[in-house]
Amino acid sequence: MAKIIMAWSKCKIEIGKTGANDAMAETLTDIGVILNQSSSLEAEAGDTLQAIATGGEVVAEEAQEGTLRLETTLIEPTDTLLTLLGIGTTEDNETTVSTHIVDGDWSVKVTPKNMGAKGIAAPKCSITYAPSWDEEHGNQLTLTFNIHKTTDANPNYWYKRFTTTSAL
Repeated sequence: MAKIIMAWSKCKIEIGKTGANDAMAETLTDIGVILNQSSSLEAEAGDTLQAIATGGEVVAEEAQEGTLRLETTLIEPTDTLLTLLGIGTTEDNETTVSTHIVDGDWSVKVTPKNMGAKGIAAPKCSITYAPSWDEEHGNQLTLTFNIHKTTDANPNYWYKRFTTTSAL
């Protein structure tokens, strides 16, 4: 039996603007320090279409693709990240936040700590930005990546799985 390498514990998350034809971003930037046990990748089932005959009998059924969402929380997000996301501008050591909307399509890559573990690289996502603060963690930023199936790529796909070649 082959040794199982787990993709748990620490990870690195990088982002970049999606390339032409829904290509994975050529340049990726590390998003920063991730709050312990705050990252997760979860799928949600899509709608189910049913044709129901009299008496409640299901005569046909079709499942639609669902969604895939990556969520993580950062500790003390940097002004550089806010500028990269287009949230604000920095001048004289102050960042002016002008929006909480992250425009455009983004690529995201999740690299697990353990060499040989499986990571993911998704070329097309939308990002939701949610800042917060509390006495235990200070400034925080929750980023939600809604992973979309590529439409211009050939073939169309959600993400690629890759094997981590070196430990973080």
